[in-house]
Amino acid sequence: MPFIWRKVSPKLLKEILNIKFGYIIEFNDIGEKGRFKNTKIPYGACSIKTPDNIELNRIEWMAEFIVKNKPEFKKAGATDITLWIYWEKIQGNIEFTVNELNKISETGVPLCIDYIKKIE
Repeated sequence: MPFIWRKVSPKLLKEILNIKFGYIIEFNDIGEKGRFKNTKIPYGACSIKTPDNIELNRIEWMAEFIVKNKPEFKKAGATDITLWIYWEKIQGNIEFTVNELNKISETGVPLCIDYIKKIE
C-alpha cells in the first residue's frame, strides 16, 4: 500500500487501471476530525490497496504497480511515496522471497511494515 503525501491530488490518479483507494484526502479539503477539524487540510494524501482479486503475489503486484505508475503519482503532485505492508495474523513472522525483495527494491521507495495482532 503506497501512501502519497503533500500537495497531491488523488482525483488525478483515478484513471489508472486497477487502482483501488483505501482513503483519499484532497489538498485543502475541510477536515472532519483531528487537528484539522473544520479547517483546510494543508496536504493531499491517499492510500492505494492491492485489489481483492489479486490473491497471490500481492507484494510483487503492488511493487510492480508502484514502478509502473510512479510517474503518474509524481504528475499528480506526490512528493513522498511509501510502500506499507500490513500484516494481520496471530503469529508475527513475515518472510520475503528473493523475487519480492527485488521487486520492492525496484520501487525506490521506503518500505514500512506494520504488524497487527489478530485477537481471536
